[in-house]
Amino acid sequence: MLIFFDENPFIPLRVFITSRVEQHIQSRLEVTGVRLDNLVDHCSDDDITAFTDVLFQDATRQNPVIKAYVRRRGEWPTPREKRKLVQHIGGSFIFASTVFQFIMGYNASKHDPTTPMDRLPLALKMNPGLDGLYAETLARSEHIPHFLDIISTIALLRALLPISGIAELLGIHTYEVVNVLVDLQAIFQVPGTDDIPVTLCHTSLRDFLTTQVDQTDSSPIRVITSVSTFASSSVNTNFVARGWT
Repeated sequence: MLIFFDENPFIPLRVFITSRVEQHIQSRLEVTGVRLDNLVDHCSDDDITAFTDVLFQDATRQNPVIKAYVRRRGEWPTPREKRKLVQHIGGSFIFASTVFQFIMGYNASKHDPTTPMDRLPLALKMNPGLDGLYAETLARSEHIPHFLDIISTIALLRALLPISGIAELLGIHTYEVVNVLVDLQAIFQVPGTDDIPVTLCHTSLRDFLTTQVDQTDSSPIRVITSVSTFASSSVNTNFVARGWT
C-alpha cells in the first residue's frame, strides 16, 4: 500500500485513528487537516448491547445447560438482566469480554458446580480489575497543587463540570486544573474545549476513588468520601449553593 501511494501521491487518502488524546498525542493532532471527535459524545451502550447479544446468542446455541434452561424458563438473560449488565460494563469492551468469560465459566475449575445462570448475578458485582492502573496513573499528578480537590470534585459532584466549572468551584485558575489532569487522560476524558465536561473513562473509577483505604492497601490514593466534608472545605461557597455538590 505504501508503494502504491508513493507512486500515486495525488490520490486522496483518509486515515481513521482512535486513541485517548493524551498530551503528547494532542499536540501533534492540532494541525490543519485533522478532525478531532470526542467519543464521549457517542454513547457506546448500544454497541455493548449488540456485542453481548451476539455472545449470548452463540452461547445459547452451543451450551446444552443454557438450552435446557431456556426451554424451561424462557429467555436468558432477561431484558432487565441485560440492561443491568450493560450498565455495569460501563462502555468497556474489554470488561464486557471479561464479564462474559466469567459468566460462561471459561476459566472456572472443572469441578465448579455453578451454571452461567448462577454466575450472572455474581458478574454484576465484579470489579473490572483496574485498581492498579488507576493508582499508577493518579500517582503521576498527586504531587501537583490542588490534586486532591480537583479529583474529589470530579468524583463526588452530581453534575459533570467542564474545566472552567471545576476551577470556579475551587476558586483556582483553569490552567491549574489542566496541570493536574493533563497526565491523567488514560483514566479521565479530558476535553480539548471548555464546553465539554470532564468525565471518567469507566464508572469503576468513581468506586475506586471513593472507597475507604484499607490499612494494608499499598496505593493510598483515595479522595474524601463525604460530600458534606467536601462542601465545608475551602471552595467557592456561591458555587456550592447552586446545588452542584
